[in-house]
Amino acid sequence: MQRLTGLLRAAALAGAACFASWSAQAATDTLVVGVSQAPTTVSPAAGGYFVLSLVFQTWEPLVARDADDQLQPALAERWEMLSPTHWRFHLRKDVKWHDGTPFTAADVKYTIDYVTDPKTVYVRKGRIEGVVSTEVVDDDTVDIFTESPAPLLLRGLADIAIEQKAISEQLGAAEAQRKPVGTGPWKFDTLVPNEYYDLVANEDYWGGAPAMKKLRIRGISEGATRVSSLIAGETHVIEEVPVDLLPSLQRRRGIEIDAVESSVSLVLTFDTREKPFDDKRVRQAVDYAIDKELLLKQMLGGYGSVLDGQLVTRNTFGHNPDIEARPYDPAKARELLAQAGYPQGFTTEIKTMSGRYLSDIDIANAAAGMMSEVGVKTTVNNLEAGVWSQLDRAREQGPIYQIGWFSVGDADFSTVWYTEASKRNYWTSAEFDQLWKDGRSTLDDAERLKAYHRMMQIMYDEVPSIFLFGLPRISARSAAVQGWTPARDSLLRLARVRVE
Repeated sequence: MQRLTGLLRAAALAGAACFASWSAQAATDTLVVGVSQAPTTVSPAAGGYFVLSLVFQTWEPLVARDADDQLQPALAERWEMLSPTHWRFHLRKDVKWHDGTPFTAADVKYTIDYVTDPKTVYVRKGRIEGVVSTEVVDDDTVDIFTESPAPLLLRGLADIAIEQKAISEQLGAAEAQRKPVGTGPWKFDTLVPNEYYDLVANEDYWGGAPAMKKLRIRGISEGATRVSSLIAGETHVIEEVPVDLLPSLQRRRGIEIDAVESSVSLVLTFDTREKPFDDKRVRQAVDYAIDKELLLKQMLGGYGSVLDGQLVTRNTFGHNPDIEARPYDPAKARELLAQAGYPQGFTTEIKTMSGRYLSDIDIANAAAGMMSEVGVKTTVNNLEAGVWSQLDRAREQGPIYQIGWFSVGDADFSTVWYTEASKRNYWTSAEFDQLWKDGRSTLDDAERLKAYHRMMQIMYDEVPSIFLFGLPRISARSAAVQGWTPARDSLLRLARVRVE
């Protein structure tokens, strides 16, 4: 399997030399970031971590993660657990909304009540599942009560953007979310769906004004085009650099490459409700058929890591050190297929969406080729985003689909998608579901770790997914850019980034 460069990518890079120089762009007061997905919404209620990255330019959570997935104060400057089900948060006193009104505990109560309302459609609602009430103590203090001990409350709150009560009640939540009025370092300017998101600096930001006056987050889905925009000086930073273009970038002066292993685990998930993947021997056969080490080297340039036969990466709480990935063994794969009644193999399909994850379509095609070599004749169906979303909602992404799950430091956050509670699972295990509930309802880390280790063993044995890689985040930037740090959770932290 050879890396895919292609004439179009070569032409794109060659043509970039004809564009504007670095100095022309660096002289502006606008930071331009090229991202792999086109901005379509900035609603806190919608989308995955790409949308959350846009959301947190303007809004902020009570508790935040840093670039290494460690928790830190945000709108709450400190907190304390008064009992296993009662938390008190002390809010910053110098925070104002973008319209100049003070931020208070009433805004926190409004947001938590809104998110937890059963009638609210909110993608990250499950992050604070178990919250039963929120009470305002005074303008600067708020109490949150949970149904049972909540070891994940702080980490869950890091995904919940606090919204302004007054504007949300005046306009309605959906309308208020279209043009954010937040507390964050950037103020909303313009969103052109499928093209770019423009923001201006919040000069009165409690954490200090951003280093740049303006920010543009520009959607550039084709990797070679993102690289070309960086070379041409049209962007200062680009995300998800195609691995096959790294050598050419590394040879260029004035460009820096940054890489970090993310908290995203890339997997191929089976629909175990239908034949032939209702038989775990077939799923195990596919696992043996894929040479993950070779794919890591050729499709990811050796960046990232092969997952250890389990969903979470090694630096995630809950990783089981006693489990290793199944080795590449095509003979074993054929043997298991024969035992399951498929000595001649069968035909199947992998569904994916190009550009969502680094080298995703290349990885899917390469895996399909390896599967075909043992008799599982596999094609790849590259879906448009709208079709993908429809199939996701209907739970019809099978027979195999490629997806990346974020753990953001704790196994709970990715294992949830394999439980009945998620309503998005294609495999079920009563023991797994109970262990998941146990792990999120005790404050004893040793007990939580015990539950997660057993969950990882169940996943290894049952193979609901092929656990491929802990994906790297590979970004590139102008050498004139300072303050940029790629984050494990893929969120853009841009307030301190500057172009010199």
